[in-house]
Amino acid sequence: MKPGAGLLITNARVWTDGRVEERADAIAVAGGRVLAVGRAAELEPLLRADTGRLDAGGATVTPGLVDSHLHLLAWARSLEEVALGGAASRSEALERVAAFLAAEPGAGPVSGRGWDANAWSDPPERASLDAVSGGRPVILHSKDYHALWVNSAALREAGVARGTSDPAGGRIERDAAGEPTGIVREHAVRLFAGLEARTVRGSDLERLGRAAQRLHGHGVTMVHDFEGVEALRLLRTLTRGPGWPRLRVIAHLSHAGLEAALAMGLESGVGDDRFRYGAVKLFADGTLGSRTAALLEPYEGSAETGMDVVSPAELAQAVAQAAAGGFSVAIHAIGDRAVRSALDAVEASAETLARLALPPRIEHVQLLAPADRLRFARLGVWASLQPSHCVADIEIAGRGWGARVERSYPWRSLLEAGASVAFGSDAPVEVPVPALGLHAALTRQRVDGTPDGGFTPAECIGLDPALRAYTSGGAALAGRSAALGRIAPGCPADLVVWDADLHRLPPSMLHNVRPTCTLLAGEAVYLGPLARQQEVFSLGQDS
Repeated sequence: MKPGAGLLITNARVWTDGRVEERADAIAVAGGRVLAVGRAAELEPLLRADTGRLDAGGATVTPGLVDSHLHLLAWARSLEEVALGGAASRSEALERVAAFLAAEPGAGPVSGRGWDANAWSDPPERASLDAVSGGRPVILHSKDYHALWVNSAALREAGVARGTSDPAGGRIERDAAGEPTGIVREHAVRLFAGLEARTVRGSDLERLGRAAQRLHGHGVTMVHDFEGVEALRLLRTLTRGPGWPRLRVIAHLSHAGLEAALAMGLESGVGDDRFRYGAVKLFADGTLGSRTAALLEPYEGSAETGMDVVSPAELAQAVAQAAAGGFSVAIHAIGDRAVRSALDAVEASAETLARLALPPRIEHVQLLAPADRLRFARLGVWASLQPSHCVADIEIAGRGWGARVERSYPWRSLLEAGASVAFGSDAPVEVPVPALGLHAALTRQRVDGTPDGGFTPAECIGLDPALRAYTSGGAALAGRSAALGRIAPGCPADLVVWDADLHRLPPSMLHNVRPTCTLLAGEAVYLGPLARQQEVFSLGQDS
């Protein structure tokens, strides 16, 4: 079968609109769209003689998945950087840095990502990094991307010294003598943006193309991207190039880019079926791992309550400015105090926001006060959540929040309160693999089955709401609920044929599922081994 020709998927468990369609076992695709859903014998007469056939083998077929929160360019770049994820100690992290530098000789700056010092006996600081870097500037992002570990050479290159003041919403950690330790947090990481830009070599557009292919292999056909102007231009090019279909992209703007966007007459929802503008990203607080998430009550065993990256009054002002210009808002809020501030800011501009093309949204919502649960539905605020964060954060959440973990990562509570929910990964903080997110949402366990019984299992959800959050939820949050996130006649044929019947698998096995085939606008953008064996069609692009 040639790219662009029709396709009949048979022997399928068709999942759409939140349930398995028991009266259907086949999907007909033609002209890039779903032609019909029903019984295979009924659909055969609708198709041409050269239509390809794909036997799903009794497996589930879903709409294409939506990652509703990631940083695509950062993830694409991270695949070529020093990888520090899972380093159990400072010494292990330093060994990885040394090995990377040995394999990539030169004098230019180097970046990396993924360290998490919460369980390390020795803290990250510049002297230890100096010892392995040989005077070459090194910039290492923490796992949550809200802190940097840098060496002395990087501090000098960035012009950060003893006399450098903390920027608004950021902090330069200092030793007893007042010298920078090599750790900077929140908005202070921006002091190193120019130096980090020098670490990038080669073509970012090619990196994005390779990243899109990886996403296809996980069933992802649309992303909500959260990055700056540089990434926005590249992503637009990615969706305009001759190699499309690649991805559907909803590009959210940084607050720093709002004035320029307003000057160009842009607003939320402007675009087409490949690329459109989303919301303005605002920050209410920091992260759990850095203890900068803003809390109503102090972290366990301390007097710290986290950090307001901007004051509640400034946040409300920023929401009002964006809404008045036609932009909805996506507010990063992890701690319960930050979530409350975000809800307050949205409520103050509720009438204006209600008239916009896209709804307001709060990103992460990792700790939520019970009194604020009903406000999401009442204010029309979406909860944009990342299930993999929960299982990655089990220990640090327990240490930081104590008994409050019972109301952390409140997926079931939000759904029962009537909130609209969409799922994503926050890549490169976590890997953009929806199968892992499904497993986390249903079990609240790591893939090795720990902790026994799940982490605060009362907040587990079922497979159907989890799939909705990865399909119709992400589509609706992008203003595409009429066309995407569902399998129905006339809808674009963004489909995933899985390698199992998802509803008949134990939840503990969901992390093992993989796509057999991913279609984007009717074109095969990923073929797994089972699909290749059938030899029914070729890829619409290189895979």
